[in-house]
Amino acid sequence: MSTDNNEPLVRVTYLAGYIVLSYVISAMGCITTLELLHRRTSRSGLYNWYLLLTSSITMGGIGIWCMHFIGNRAIVLGEGEANVQAMYNVAFTGTSFVLPVVVLLFAFYAVGVEEKAGYTRIFIGGLLTGSSVCGMHYVGQLGISNYRCSYHTENVVGAAIIAIVSSTAALGIFFRWRATWTDSWWRRGICACLLAGAVSGMHWTAAVGTVYLDHNRKAMNGTQLSRSQVVIVCTILACVACLILSMCAILAGRNRRISTTRAHQLVLACAYFDPTGRIMVTTQAMLPTKKIVDHYIGRTFKDDDLTRTHPTFLWAFRATRNWPAVKDLVPFMRNRLNSEESAIEKHMLSRGVFMDKDTELQTDFDTLFKQLFCVTAQELSDDLRLPLQDLGTLYDDVLSTAIPISRISQAMGRSSLRTGKGQVMFTVRQLDKNEAARLGSQGYRFATIEHVTGMLSRRIHVPEANLADSLRDMRDYASSNRGFDEGVHLISFMMRPTVHDHFEILTAKGVGNPLPSATLPMKQLQVHHLELISHMEGWSMDACVRYLHSTAASQAFPSLSEFRTSLTKAIISLSNIIPEDMRAAAQLSSRPLTAPCRSRGSNPEIAVQKTCTLLTFCVVGTLDTQISNPDYKFTPFRLFRVQQQINEALTDGDDFARELGQELFCTDVRSGSTASEGDFASTAKMAILRLWPSRKSTPTSSSGSGPRYSQESYVDPKAVTLRDITVHKEVRVDYTHLHENSNQNNLSNRDSRVVVAAGGENTPANYVDELYSLCYSPDIRLRADASLQNISRGSTAC
Repeated sequence: MSTDNNEPLVRVTYLAGYIVLSYVISAMGCITTLELLHRRTSRSGLYNWYLLLTSSITMGGIGIWCMHFIGNRAIVLGEGEANVQAMYNVAFTGTSFVLPVVVLLFAFYAVGVEEKAGYTRIFIGGLLTGSSVCGMHYVGQLGISNYRCSYHTENVVGAAIIAIVSSTAALGIFFRWRATWTDSWWRRGICACLLAGAVSGMHWTAAVGTVYLDHNRKAMNGTQLSRSQVVIVCTILACVACLILSMCAILAGRNRRISTTRAHQLVLACAYFDPTGRIMVTTQAMLPTKKIVDHYIGRTFKDDDLTRTHPTFLWAFRATRNWPAVKDLVPFMRNRLNSEESAIEKHMLSRGVFMDKDTELQTDFDTLFKQLFCVTAQELSDDLRLPLQDLGTLYDDVLSTAIPISRISQAMGRSSLRTGKGQVMFTVRQLDKNEAARLGSQGYRFATIEHVTGMLSRRIHVPEANLADSLRDMRDYASSNRGFDEGVHLISFMMRPTVHDHFEILTAKGVGNPLPSATLPMKQLQVHHLELISHMEGWSMDACVRYLHSTAASQAFPSLSEFRTSLTKAIISLSNIIPEDMRAAAQLSSRPLTAPCRSRGSNPEIAVQKTCTLLTFCVVGTLDTQISNPDYKFTPFRLFRVQQQINEALTDGDDFARELGQELFCTDVRSGSTASEGDFASTAKMAILRLWPSRKSTPTSSSGSGPRYSQESYVDPKAVTLRDITVHKEVRVDYTHLHENSNQNNLSNRDSRVVVAAGGENTPANYVDELYSLCYSPDIRLRADASLQNISRGSTAC
């Protein structure tokens, strides 16, 4: 064959085996690239820059460069003689490797790391990727030193279109939808095959339009690379891609095994949310987690039972609100655990699986669990590179795991899920923009709850529906204060007894006031307001509304027309929350209570402590009392009391630090410290002392206007037995005598009050105790079910 200039043409044939091999090598490079890009979480951080660089190398060096030269190995010139085959110049061959890597570095950076990349970014990335494919091909062709290549224009244009369009499509599918493909290897494989098709399609379209002219035999004597040498280099790079993919697969398998193991354990997990409400997960759709113990070994009516009303859970709940009091003692706790490790192993296997039936641990398990919880929290904060005080606060519930059963068991008619022994405790936080960016640079991703719930459910083995509801509640929980606003609030304090958790309180979900409430348009109550309210003492909601609308009220309080209107609207609004059959039982208490309200100011730590005023409708329901409004739920009284004790407006750091020190060091005395631990224990005690401010202790009795406290604990050994339910009465009563000045419109003008603290928590009394003592009195009306009246009264033991 010859050209128009009578130049001899070289006959070209193709080897099918190398064509297939070149595509396979390109697909390997592409899937490795997408796997690495999938793990990118931010534009900053050494981890993400490493992934960006390695993904550019695997795509440019393996997906494009190796494909090109292995594909060229399929091109046979002439009759296949060795001396007429293509030889490659080292300089251009090396340049053709670097060029696509550099261009792809800009292309992948331009696309970004957003959950759904914009179309403009995808187009820029696809254009640069296609250009890198074309550029590498023709620069690599310039490296052929023993031939002069000529190209058909239509093939060049077609090859460029194929490269750019296919690359844009592949990257568009991957970057637009990768948020829902958190662990879908086969979908990423399809994208990789499409991307490899772009590279191969461009290469063979251009190769068919290539003409080899002017064979130069002298070039054989230079320092050139033969086709076999180039193939060896490509094979080595392909093996590197295989190694990277194997490491990713091994890591994914390891994570799956860990998640399955932790489904049988009690673990601590972090649920962090960015300012837009997206949850933080790893690239494998897992939450940061650490094992606390294999099982909680309780001393309640049921072993391994750690509920949100358990005293140890409530202790952990308070601990996460008082991290400054804990962090200085973590080294002491860790040192004690290490020193007692041999003794613990005699009674437990892997932090709490097996207990020796014949002997008991010197250290109470609750105390041991508290130390393990704090040490685990410190380890988790170290993994996240956060100070302990920034780890977050404990979510007010414990999720139990449900592990999928085998298909054989399903075929036998069993449920697709079985309850596991494991439980998950969550610390939650609302991150600001800078914190989210920093964690993103460490390798964590932020995705919407809907996108990751399915994968996350399979990772932590919690049913998807339950997990989705809990995560949304955690998001609201993390961003809310759960304290009252300033002003005057009309609230409903609705209690119902339960079999195990004793009383539950009707509370509001999400942000805002913690109890069902209606806010009156005023900052404070005046004396004449109290006179009207006192007139309705003990009345039901309907009775109050009828009276406020009556002529008698307008004649008795002619100057309070506006207040009566506002109060009527508030009562009607509040009554819509309570079930209709409970409205008649709700009774108004005319005694206003004072409660802490949310801090106003940019820095809550220095904000002035303010209070609000509560007017209460009290009602006690029965065991079958339900609420249909989805914005409200029943919360155990124990938990609600602790929640209000430790909210932002009313911290108990001093009391918690004292209790923590007493518990640790009293236990240390009982169990006996070794001589080598003495200095360390002394240091830890000094840390405790630093946490306690120097203040005078409150006298038990004094004269004057200061508060006087006395406490009496009463345990009734008798049990109230009704049907199959046995309720023990245990009441702690704090008699608090207050002689306060009448300085706030006589709102607090009372000589004494009785506070019934229904619960065993070592927390100071707060406004919740006042509500309890106010509402739980013999004259509170119940629904028409007298058989349950003794149960509700006997459930005083919380």
